[in-house]
This record gives sequence, structure tokens and C-alpha cells, in this order.
Amino acid sequence: MRRYNVWAVAIAVLVTAVPALADLVPLGVWEEFAFEAAGTPATGCIPNDPAGPFCLGSFGTPTDFAPAPPWTFSTPSGVLLTVTDTFEAGDQFEVFDFGASIGLTSAPAGSDDCGSDPVVCLATAGISERAFSLASGAHSISITPVIAPSRGGAGFFLLQPVPEPQSWTLLASAVLAFLALRRRSHP
Repeated sequence: MRRYNVWAVAIAVLVTAVPALADLVPLGVWEEFAFEAAGTPATGCIPNDPAGPFCLGSFGTPTDFAPAPPWTFSTPSGVLLTVTDTFEAGDQFEVFDFGASIGLTSAPAGSDDCGSDPVVCLATAGISERAFSLASGAHSISITPVIAPSRGGAGFFLLQPVPEPQSWTLLASAVLAFLALRRRSHP
């Protein structure tokens, strides 16, 4: 009888296990979102967000339309969340994780138009952008424009694993700090 209980528990664990990253927001894919007036949270784009507006996809870098927010995922290690405005400079965003602000994208400057390619927009001076470092675990991301002079537009976000050298540097720093503290406490 106990053997069946062990198998039942094992199957339950496998069925309920959380994947490394939910399918809604995959790693390495630029996700396009839409926004209206400043202060109104961004949405996804049709067809992935049936309540969202029609969005014009990128004419360069492969992208996808974001699903309805909040954009949730869970990751076993740290990730970088990169957010960029597209088209005309002038918009700025505040990014939230579980409703708590994690910061603003850079202040916009000028009136350049970078088009619809997020990679081109990241490299264009004056376009609002920022990379946010997120720790391992569950996340629920939402984005709200704080400046939107054209009263609407589009932007992109991208999730990427934290580069491995940074992880090793952080670990090495922690070990060195631990050893230094240990040396001080033992005369």
C-alpha cells in the first residue's frame, strides 16, 4: 500500500512542478506591448491579448505580441528585463513587479524616430530604455507610461538570463566577504 502512496506523491509533484519559465513570457523573445495615456497600464497586443489593440510588429528583429498583463513567470536564476520605447522618442515607462515599482526607464530626449525594431531603438540616443536585474523566483511584471505625449504607442520588453560571468563574480565577492569577516572574528 505504501508503494502506491510514494508513486502518487511522485506523480503529483511532477504534474504540479513549475517550469523554469512560463510559456507566456519566453526567454530571448522581444515581446511587444501597447500603451495609451500616461498613468494607464500597458496592455498586450491582439491576438495574444484579445482585449489589447492591434500592434504593428517589428520590421527587423523577430518579435512576438505580448499576452495580457501582468506578465508572469518564474525563473530558477536571475534574469535581465530590458524595456524600450519604439517609434518616436518622448515616452517613458515605470516598471512594476507584483505592483511594487522597480524603476523608470531612461528620460527621453529629442524627437528621433527609431521605427519598430527594438534592437535599433535600444541603440538610438534619446529613446527611453533600461535593463532591470531580477532575482530568481516568481515575478509579475506590469508597465505603465509616465510620459506619453503622443497619447499612445508601443514598446518592447525582453527577458534574458543573467550572463554567467556576473553570477560567478557575485559568488566570488560573497565568498571573499565571508572569508574577510571570518578572519576578523577569529584573532
